[in-house]
Amino acid sequence: MRYPTMTAGDANTYLLAKRSGVTMDAESMVRVLGSGGELNQSFIAPLRAALGNLCGSWPDGLKSKTDPAANTFEAKASRLVHEAIPAGSEMLADPDFWIWLAVVHFPEVVEWRYRYRNRKTETPAQIDNYGVGSKSDNLMYRLWLRAELVLDAQAEDRYHLADAGQIDFYRSHLFRQGYANARNFARALLRFQYPNVDLAEPRLKTIEIRDLVKRLRRMRSNLFLEILPEDECRAVIETEAAVVLAT
Repeated sequence: MRYPTMTAGDANTYLLAKRSGVTMDAESMVRVLGSGGELNQSFIAPLRAALGNLCGSWPDGLKSKTDPAANTFEAKASRLVHEAIPAGSEMLADPDFWIWLAVVHFPEVVEWRYRYRNRKTETPAQIDNYGVGSKSDNLMYRLWLRAELVLDAQAEDRYHLADAGQIDFYRSHLFRQGYANARNFARALLRFQYPNVDLAEPRLKTIEIRDLVKRLRRMRSNLFLEILPEDECRAVIETEAAVVLAT
């Protein structure tokens, strides 16, 4: 599939120019990669409308970058993004595709989520949130990945697990860990850490989950998690958690 991209360098140039009041043509910075048919971009307008409506659920915006409502927003938005973006293409693994998507089509969503406001000033979102730096900092990519990693194809609502957890858990303990590529393991870890009726209430304290993840990361080289069913992944997690809690 042929799909549009924007490099981190071009995105940085464009965003800084835009913020300084200089007009630049974003489309002139777009490069098309891949082969075959063109990406059908008809998903963009409905997704933009859906995310705009979701942002409208908080008419005054978020109170801060760590506002608890941010997690509710990202849980709901992850469903919308994952369901809308075509699956099964190499573009999903290309950071420059996600930069293009965030910079060209969803800057309003990135700014709504991350701009900082107080009574006197308003600071725009950090450019990292557009993917200029680490791909995992790109808001659009993170929203898609939250749903992708814990997708439960056997459930009536295949996105139900994306409602659980907190932003920091996903970013630190799923997105940035090698074992997160194993969806069964990602689901098992999420279910273990967030078993409560309050889907944002964790089982382990911050220091405990960090220690657990360190142990899981070390054992990753000796255990091929991708082939383990979810119940066996859960058994591994519970065994390692018991060690953490006993020390």
